[in-house]
Amino acid sequence: MASIKYAFLMRVVITAPSLDESKNVSGISTVVSQILKAEHVDYVHFVAGKSDDERRNLEWLCRQLVLPIRFYRAIKKADIVHVNTALNPLSIFRDLVLAKIAKYFRKPVIIHVHGGRYLVEEFRSSFLKTLAHGMLVAADLVLVLSDTEREFLLNRWDDLKIGVLRNAVSSDEFTVGCKLSNSIVFMGRMHESKGLEELTEAFKSLKNENFLFHVYGNGPMRELFIREMRGILGEKFYYGGIVSGSEKMKILSEADIVVLPSRYGEGLPMVLLEAMASGCIVIASRIASIVELIEDGVNGFLIEPRDVNNLIEKLNFALEADESEKLRIRHNARRTIELRYDLRGYLQRLEEFYRRVLK
Repeated sequence: MASIKYAFLMRVVITAPSLDESKNVSGISTVVSQILKAEHVDYVHFVAGKSDDERRNLEWLCRQLVLPIRFYRAIKKADIVHVNTALNPLSIFRDLVLAKIAKYFRKPVIIHVHGGRYLVEEFRSSFLKTLAHGMLVAADLVLVLSDTEREFLLNRWDDLKIGVLRNAVSSDEFTVGCKLSNSIVFMGRMHESKGLEELTEAFKSLKNENFLFHVYGNGPMRELFIREMRGILGEKFYYGGIVSGSEKMKILSEADIVVLPSRYGEGLPMVLLEAMASGCIVIASRIASIVELIEDGVNGFLIEPRDVNNLIEKLNFALEADESEKLRIRHNARRTIELRYDLRGYLQRLEEFYRRVLK
């Protein structure tokens, strides 16, 4: 019976950066790590994308030149090609090539969009916009993370076939622990798009001085951000490196507030789902799919991108809220994940999309 069951497994080549969280802080990698847990699909992970500490040098360039050859070899026996991308320039160039290769060899293609600068923002180059359209229209199906994103893309290009697949987490794996009062956590990639400059300015001006700020992650701004935060906060600041697995779950279970004041480029950040599943009070920018996840003042707080005063206002409010108010927001955050963003239905919906493109 086992051999009969295996004969009907779909073979899917799925692209993502390295899944090693010690080398790569990536929401796409987190999503794909969850997808690979599916029991009814035979997945092959094809590594496409740069690790955090990888430099764009001659060695990197050589790897990009042989990428199409490696990809062709990987997809020869595939039933479906699942390309995870972000609407950033280099990702668009790379994934357009991968999508065209897959279509040339008559493989059904799903393009799964995970944010990126030009998901919401207008393209600065008509050439890049044409390439992005070429990548997406080559797909048998484009997956986005919310109805909001679907509307954005269809208003730009009305010839795309788009499905909605919201990111999800296994809420049972995350627990609401004993919260460390007034502990603020940033967890993610240290890049200017994450609003690190706004965080730096905000912590200079908080009225409430009774807090700790803990930072976890990696990225091009790591050294600068850590140095500035230590200068501003001294012993109230702690950098904990890259965390994953049970260590990350423990940190979030104890965190009071999780902040993500992104400027652009977000889709539906996994760290927000994980934080809300852990009963944290989240403060995040009003962009892309985040507006469907967070209802301001109900299950978290929304701020305007690049607005330092708005960030200060919401941080002060969260720090000074009484315990009953905090408990209300924590409960609503956890319930949001359980009801709308739990992993149990996610893998089933993805398999349904696979079957749709196979038809």
